[in-house]
Amino acid sequence: MPAAIAIPYFIIEILAFWGVVMWLGFGWALALIVLFFVGGLLLAGVELRRISKSAAIHQASGQGSSGAIAGNIGLTAAGAILVAMPGFVTSIIGILLIFSPTRALIRKMLAKKLRSAIENMGVRGFEAVNGYRTQASYGNFGAAFGQQASSQPQPEVIDEEEIQAWTSDLKPEDFGKPENGEK
Repeated sequence: MPAAIAIPYFIIEILAFWGVVMWLGFGWALALIVLFFVGGLLLAGVELRRISKSAAIHQASGQGSSGAIAGNIGLTAAGAILVAMPGFVTSIIGILLIFSPTRALIRKMLAKKLRSAIENMGVRGFEAVNGYRTQASYGNFGAAFGQQASSQPQPEVIDEEEIQAWTSDLKPEDFGKPENGEK
């Protein structure tokens, strides 16, 4: 365990244990830690069994989300690991992960964060790759077939003033229905 995690963990757990000792006494504090350990692991086992049974039922009937089932199993296993670690704070957090209502809330929050992180990663990846992509040019098609650009006649360039002169006298009636079989 890295020191950046281990040192705060030990400090928080020692302070929590000292607080419970001051509140209930040393014997009751030890009994409570053992109760959290045994009860939390039993609760995690029961909950994992319940999740697997409901997953089998939902998969047989075609209902349910595989992601939610995997999230429930993962969070319950993480809760069991936290309950197995010594200390009151980790045991309480682990029990909250094992209980179904709090686990559903945590799973939804984590799914929302994970979804936005994946979307952001995709956008950043697309922007990074797109910056290195060569830009397409659809300029002179004649040069692609071995013709020289100089052998082709130069295209006629129409100025803006010429277009304005041609369209200044146009009326909507000029675009009416064709008469006498004209196309």
